[in-house]
Amino acid sequence: MHNKYCRLCWNTSGWCMPTGERAETGKSYVAEHGFGHEEWLFNYEWLIDGIKFGFLQPIGKHRPIYAGHTCSITLYTLTPEKDTLLIGRISHVTILNENEMQQVLDTYTQRGWLDQMREHVTNIKGAVDAIDNPPATAISNIRFAPEDVQIFDPRPRVVENHTIVRNRRYHPLNWIGDYPDTEIQPPPHTLDDPRRSEDERKRAAQEGSTIDPKHVRLQNRLYERLCELNGSENVFYERDYVDLIVSEPNGDVYFEIKTATSAKHCIRLALGQLLEYSHYPDNNRAARFVVVGDAPASEEDHAYLVHLRKTYHLPIYYGCFFWETNDIGPLS
Repeated sequence: MHNKYCRLCWNTSGWCMPTGERAETGKSYVAEHGFGHEEWLFNYEWLIDGIKFGFLQPIGKHRPIYAGHTCSITLYTLTPEKDTLLIGRISHVTILNENEMQQVLDTYTQRGWLDQMREHVTNIKGAVDAIDNPPATAISNIRFAPEDVQIFDPRPRVVENHTIVRNRRYHPLNWIGDYPDTEIQPPPHTLDDPRRSEDERKRAAQEGSTIDPKHVRLQNRLYERLCELNGSENVFYERDYVDLIVSEPNGDVYFEIKTATSAKHCIRLALGQLLEYSHYPDNNRAARFVVVGDAPASEEDHAYLVHLRKTYHLPIYYGCFFWETNDIGPLS
């Protein structure tokens, strides 16, 4: 059995439960029922002896042929904007036989998981009758160990000439050789003007991520100001997913923009991202971090950042952006 590409329906909860977004039209199962049976694929609360049993629609169509075989599966999805994104890879997937699927259904029923599935579908106003007294084939057709799952973050966008872009049906497509040619979805800008359009709303390469227009306006204005101060050749717009980077003689300064209503909240939202952007998996890319918001920093916020710098040697600062002057004040 060849390794396979398998399509998942669109989901913004990490395929732990249905989200009811109805991003598909036409005669697909999701369009007709409001959910897909694969939307519980990564719900690791429901393990049986440490193994995850799940459902993939492309496999279901050919399961009798594949039963008992093991392969690697690369998962992909289509965004509401019709971009094809890779979700991840499961390196060892075993296709179930009829007895195994019935045992899984019996276990789901006994442990109340089937009732939870019905509750999830009811909550999104899906066709709950599709899992009332379901056949075993509707609940599971594969098994895998959670440690064999690699989730891609960010999600690579597949270029247009690849087979999974040309063939958008829920069909198990052969994966022979390397991964497909991919590229990380860039922001829609030109080399002459790297700024984002303020009309843009979606960032499809990140799960369930919507761009706040206020965030884009602040980002664009701060970019202009940093270019004035440092020269445009030293300012980078969304390089390596960082909102703005300024190249200084002593190293790069990472600017992460947040639009929360307090400086404390902005710092909380930005800190994990900045650490990941600079250090994951074992690097030191940034010399300093600056969180930028338009909420003023309190004395407590300033004391908190000083404490972080002293205790953990984190070079993190907060700058309040002033819309009237298109500038940030002294760093806390």
